[in-house]
Amino acid sequence: MTVPPRHGPDATPASSASPEEGAGSSPAHGTGSTSSTRRHTLVRPRLVWSGLALALLGVVVAGVGLMSSAWLLVGGAVLVLVIGACLSWAGGAMHDATTGLDLRDELRAVRDGTTHPGVRAGAQTGSPAARAEAARQTRVTQQVLDQARHTSASDWTKPAGWTLLLVAAVLLVSQWELVAHSATGRSNSYLDTAVATVLALVGLRQALTPGPHRIAAALGGLSGLGLTLNGVLAPHDHLSLAVVETVGGLVALLCAAAATLSTRTRTRPGS
Repeated sequence: MTVPPRHGPDATPASSASPEEGAGSSPAHGTGSTSSTRRHTLVRPRLVWSGLALALLGVVVAGVGLMSSAWLLVGGAVLVLVIGACLSWAGGAMHDATTGLDLRDELRAVRDGTTHPGVRAGAQTGSPAARAEAARQTRVTQQVLDQARHTSASDWTKPAGWTLLLVAAVLLVSQWELVAHSATGRSNSYLDTAVATVLALVGLRQALTPGPHRIAAALGGLSGLGLTLNGVLAPHDHLSLAVVETVGGLVALLCAAAATLSTRTRTRPGS
């Protein structure tokens, strides 16, 4: 039985919809656009990885052909490379983006031939964990930049770094003037050169890069301690070399203490 349309104040227009229906429905033309976008961004891992394997094979064969001047082989390898790249592109390699890669899931997808939606051009993929990590990294970067911009007169890290560079230069010059051509001289020369290298690297780190540099200061202190002990306890052909090593080691220890106990106020990045 057909119910005639109602007229009057309690009549409901045929084109109206309830709020629930309006919130859950979408226009007809939007559905077709969405399905088309999904088809274009669909990722086929089996096709992607097969194309990548072909492309890598083409690169290897092309390299072998170039080394052996086999131009026909090179041409075939380039063709294989192009085919592999096209297959990978057709499989959706350009849309295969993820916030975390699970090797087992990827191998399972290649084995079973399953597909998954990709990320269309201009869009972003993310997860709560990825967004939290991005926010944390932003805070860390901002704190490092703030620390680099703020200087303090009580920070002795840079002067200590330049002093360590001077100590390293003195140790290197002493190798030409104070080391005798003997077994003892060679032993002292090897040790002094190694210590001078470490002190130079630590000095460059402290002098040119902002930051507390606790690890660098510890390395400088250990190098200075070893240099001092070698100058005091180890045999030397010349007393002057022992004096240079002892004084240089003590200066390195003072520089390490100054860099470590600097009164500059810092906040730990990421805290």
